[in-house]
Formats: sequence, structure tokens, C-alpha cells
Amino acid sequence: MTDFALIPEQFTLVEFDAARVLELAHDAAAAVGFPDDVDVSIEVDEVLPAPLNGSQVDVRGDRVELWFTGGAFEDTHRGRILDEELTRTALGASLLRAKDRLSGAFADAPVDAELPERQRAIWDVYTDGRLARLGFAVKEPRRRYVYRLECGFNDVSDAEYAQCWNAEALTWADVKSIDERLVAADPRERPKRTPVRRESLRQT
Repeated sequence: MTDFALIPEQFTLVEFDAARVLELAHDAAAAVGFPDDVDVSIEVDEVLPAPLNGSQVDVRGDRVELWFTGGAFEDTHRGRILDEELTRTALGASLLRAKDRLSGAFADAPVDAELPERQRAIWDVYTDGRLARLGFAVKEPRRRYVYRLECGFNDVSDAEYAQCWNAEALTWADVKSIDERLVAADPRERPKRTPVRRESLRQT
């Protein structure tokens, strides 16, 4: 069984049950087939509430470090309350991306803090498609909308989305090839905005 460490061990600013978060992490790990011999830390920044929904995955040797804003786990209708379904899905997505990195298929991918937004959007579609097939509660229309904002509103973008959503085994080389095709099909000036990442949020 995967060994999870939760940071903080108990929540003080939000009404999250730490034991339940760890139960959901074990459940998500089993569902996505995460390797049992890899230790995982889960850091939840409870200072950052919804709508700041961000996550980051770091692989350091044989250890995985997951980081989430508190908003990634928070009930959208009741502030500071844990949404178990949302939490399980957020954990499953990050564990799948960690599994991708550990597999070697994404060994050449930049660390999450340096991952370009369009490439992250492609990877997220690939991730959510797999999660949906595993029975996780994925909000596909929301994923499609975020993807289109980054990757374009055109036929090429829609075709690449369908391919990513249905894919079972992409590599980082595949993601870069998709990115190149999307750039060629989308002449828009790129929007200037700050990505929801750990370091950018801590600087605000």
C-alpha cells in the first residue's frame, strides 16, 4: 500500500477531515493503479480557497510530492467544507500524472512549475479522459472549456481534444507534437495571465 503523508497533519483554517483526505488518497491510488512502493506527500495550502484551484506534481527520485490549493478540495457551494468527490478526483488526476512521470514516458517533461500552459492543458485532457473511464467524477465540459481557452477554438483543436481524451498511452513526445499542431492552427496572440502554480501564488 502506498504510504501517504499529509501536510498539514490537521487542518485549522478549513473544515477538512485529515483522516478522510488520506482515505480518499488511498482509494484514488488503488483506482488509478499507482505503484505501491512509491511514497507520496500531499501538501494542501489551506490559505488558498476556491476559486483558486491549482495543483502541482513533483517527482524527486522515488518519491512523489503533490501540492494543492485548498480550493481544489473545497465544496463550491459551502466554503471551507471538504467536497469528497472533488477531492478524490483531484487526487486521482495528480496521481495519474505522477504515474506518467514515474513510467518514463514523460521523463523529458519540464517540472510542473515550468510547464507551459498549453502543454499542461493537453496533459490534463489526457488525464481526465482516463479518469472518466475509471469512473471518477470528471467535469468534462469544464475541462473542454479550459482546454479551448489555451489551445484554440477551431477544428484542429477539437480533433486533438478528442484524440487526447480517448488516448490510453501518450508520451511527452506526443504532447509536444500535439502542441506544435495546435500552435500552427491558432494564430491568436497568447493571453497574458499568471498560471495557478505554487510559486506564482506565494508571490502574490
